[in-house]
Amino acid sequence: MTQIDTDLFLHPVRMRIIQHLSKGTATVHELKEWMADVPQATLYRHLNRLTKNKIIHIVDERKIRGAIEKTYAMQEDSPYMTVEELEQLSGEEHLKLFMTFLSSVTGQARSYLLNDPDLARDSFGYNQLDLYVTPDELKELTEGMNELLSKFKSNRPTDENEKISLIQMLIPEPKGRDHT
Repeated sequence: MTQIDTDLFLHPVRMRIIQHLSKGTATVHELKEWMADVPQATLYRHLNRLTKNKIIHIVDERKIRGAIEKTYAMQEDSPYMTVEELEQLSGEEHLKLFMTFLSSVTGQARSYLLNDPDLARDSFGYNQLDLYVTPDELKELTEGMNELLSKFKSNRPTDENEKISLIQMLIPEPKGRDHT
């Protein structure tokens, strides 16, 4: 993957579009609802850039009240970064990707917190939990979490449910650190 390809993923709006479409197809209207804090012109600009670079594609077009509603999906052969490509990135390049990810998360939290939040009712929270696990236990943990979450991943928006974002990060202790 070239630097240009990597830069496609390094924008918070494009990262959020990719995150949403990785769960399934979405219309522009659905994306606008999910990303209400993003101006419409900005959303269209980033959809066009991702489409032009074959990261996403249009899977359906319907005429609604004289306008064309497009439905987008991830490109089947979308240039996701492979494990090999990720391993070739420097620590600095990974940090840049990570900071973009955190910027996206911060934007979501900002949007919630600055729009009259109901912290007593809503499921907003954050914490850090340090675990000491063996490689086998870590594998068991991640597989168990993936299994638990898999039944919720394909849910579509309805009148009965609300969207929440569950952000997961695993950050190992730096090598050579004393565990005491």
